[in-house]
Amino acid sequence: MASNLMHAEVTAPNDSAMAALYRASRTILAGQPHHTPAILEAPSGQPVSRPVWLKKLFAPSPTGTYQGSRQENLQDSDILHALTAASHHLEDSRAFSESVTLIVKRLARYYADSQHTQLTLHGNSRHGSAEEDPDAELTAAGRPHDAQTMEDEQNERDDRQHGYAVYSRAWDEQQPASFWYRSDDAIALKQLDMPDRRRLRQLAHRLQRRLMAARLRHWSFDQDEGRLDSRRLARLIGDNPSQRVFRVEQEAPVPEACVTLLVDQSGSMRGERRRMAAIAIDLAVHTLELCKIRCEVLGFTTRFSADNPLAQQWRAASSSSELPGRLNAVRHIIYKTPEQPWRRARQNLGLLLREELGHENIDGEALYWAAKRLIRQPQPRKVLIVLSDGAPYDKATAQANGREFLEQHLRRIIQEIDQSAITLAAIGTGQDVARFYRQALTVRRPEAVAESLFERLGDLLTHAVPDETRS
Repeated sequence: MASNLMHAEVTAPNDSAMAALYRASRTILAGQPHHTPAILEAPSGQPVSRPVWLKKLFAPSPTGTYQGSRQENLQDSDILHALTAASHHLEDSRAFSESVTLIVKRLARYYADSQHTQLTLHGNSRHGSAEEDPDAELTAAGRPHDAQTMEDEQNERDDRQHGYAVYSRAWDEQQPASFWYRSDDAIALKQLDMPDRRRLRQLAHRLQRRLMAARLRHWSFDQDEGRLDSRRLARLIGDNPSQRVFRVEQEAPVPEACVTLLVDQSGSMRGERRRMAAIAIDLAVHTLELCKIRCEVLGFTTRFSADNPLAQQWRAASSSSELPGRLNAVRHIIYKTPEQPWRRARQNLGLLLREELGHENIDGEALYWAAKRLIRQPQPRKVLIVLSDGAPYDKATAQANGREFLEQHLRRIIQEIDQSAITLAAIGTGQDVARFYRQALTVRRPEAVAESLFERLGDLLTHAVPDETRS
């Protein structure tokens, strides 16, 4: 958290007006003079998108009119004065709250007729009016709005957008791997040090050489000026002498990148497949770190098997034929964040080898979760690689909604990610995943997982990306 907060430009909102307000607040509350450009945007004929929390402070009244007006007489000096006053109360939360309440309300009135913001994978706000989305405003004015409530509302909007439904998110889990870590996992992790690891180390070193070579400087020959190329001096003599005997050094660096490895931990992904996936992830992350490429490792599965409390609750309460949507609780595991060094996170990899941790796989939601985390990273190149053993499946959900319910959702999520700044690829372990992913590679032998992963990483990070490959 401290590392994130040190970089104001990264943590600032995408919206230009909100970013200006954020930077001004950070500067003044830190006791520094404010020299940034104007904070407020001049009102224009077109409504602009603003965060949900700001608009909800002045949501429409029951009569359909706003309690404030865009004609609020608010100036930059008012904001700076209020922030300066609040900076004197940093040790007293009650006094600080009282000092900023008025300026927050005035800002809310100033932007009262703006439209709400939705988080998308394209990194920009998607605009929509209240008429287009009648369910966008889910609370009345003045209701407390904590982070969890806002996240739940965002999830509901995303589900509607993707033609998806969830019966209940109350049982869902999203935790660091250390949350489930046991001493037994350390023993399982030691079993990865097997003789066949030598071959995988060779593949990892090959990937490292490939990535490092792409960062080296290159020469352009046959130039009119630059450094003299002794191998071409003969061109200076003869009937038609040429002056193009110079060379110029040029950089061809690999753009900064962030890689997310998303691994399926369902019950079918067990035994040798899971062990080889763990070895591949271990060596791949270590190699990427050596090449100064940020990496995140995530896992996904469900909490329950077919006979789970959500399905039981739905059956007991169901009085209509309405489809319930997803009838299991997802379990999303964070093995390593982009900021964590692998030496500190590696011990959690033993959790990947635990057989009883997962049951089914809801690929669409896991993919969307991983993509939302990746799209926030500042690196220009974003790569998401999925290691899965086939199609998404949950028995209770399929029985209530049909087998195609989860598959259709996965296809919609993949389509949205393919239209974003993320490069998406999948490695199917034993099952063909090419019917879902445009860039897909299927491996039939567990020992081929690492080789396929390293090859695909090299392709994606050096721009040599095939449209579709199978092996």
